Amino acid sequence: MNDPTLINSDGFVAEVRDLVETYVTAEVIEVTEPGSGVKALAVRSGNTVTPMAASVFDQYRTNPLRRAGTATMLSLDSLIDHVNRFKDADTVVFADDSRSAPSMTAVLDYHRAGASGDPRFGKHRSLYAFPLSDEWKAWSKANAEVMSMADFAAFLEERIIDVLFVEPGEDLPEDVQRMLDALGSGAVASPNKLMELARGLQINESAVVQEAVNLQSGEATIRFQAEHTDQNGAPLKVPSIFLIGIPVFNNGPLYRLAARLRYRKNAGKIVFWYDLWRTDRTFDHAFTEAVQRVKIETELPVLIGKPEAA
Repeated sequence: MNDPTLINSDGFVAEVRDLVETYVTAEVIEVTEPGSGVKALAVRSGNTVTPMAASVFDQYRTNPLRRAGTATMLSLDSLIDHVNRFKDADTVVFADDSRSAPSMTAVLDYHRAGASGDPRFGKHRSLYAFPLSDEWKAWSKANAEVMSMADFAAFLEERIIDVLFVEPGEDLPEDVQRMLDALGSGAVASPNKLMELARGLQINESAVVQEAVNLQSGEATIRFQAEHTDQNGAPLKVPSIFLIGIPVFNNGPLYRLAARLRYRKNAGKIVFWYDLWRTDRTFDHAFTEAVQRVKIETELPVLIGKPEAA
């Protein structure tokens, strides 16, 4: 006996199956961006449309759609060669003149020039991080650092090769000579004089405990608020200036830098330090020279700053 309230099971299953296939089966469709007309593939599943990543097809391509990535160069020569290999008329080089981490970044696919120029991805780049020389880092780190006689002697022994011997009457850099004239300083200390000074110096300071070590005379007399004299009561003479010759960047040219030698009595002990003269100008000169070289050899603009984030 047929009961009309019972549902035909075979017909019900078929109907449900058709309904699921209608709303769940995925299909690939093409969608168009209204503004630009750019077309892209997407997957439609029921009422959901999901864009399809272009990378899905990368393994089937014979070459990528565009160049991308940042090449890290280890020398300025290599940066120039890499830029010249891939540059076009709109490539721009950005130079970061940070004194602690200078660098250059070439954006090879930079935006087309002009307000109406087409924008580009800016994903293909060349980077060169200027390596500060070991000599520059060593002298900069110890600059103005107060040291005991033993520590000062150890530092000089380690870096004495950087100290220059200056012949009497030798022409000095113009800014160094102006400094010497302004300070009224005499001759520049030789490497030997510095080592002798660091290893042994007798200073008697009025109303301060005396120390007994070997006296080495210098070329300039330095007087502080407390008078320093030798063991005979005469004004103590110590060199006030010495020169170092060091590169700013690895494998770069040597620059002559002046250093003012300082000392004082501290709790009955003699301490030394030095103040490098205008290292900012030396760094800026070395960096500007590198910028000019890149400008000339790549025939591209070099902007001081950083590019937009990739």
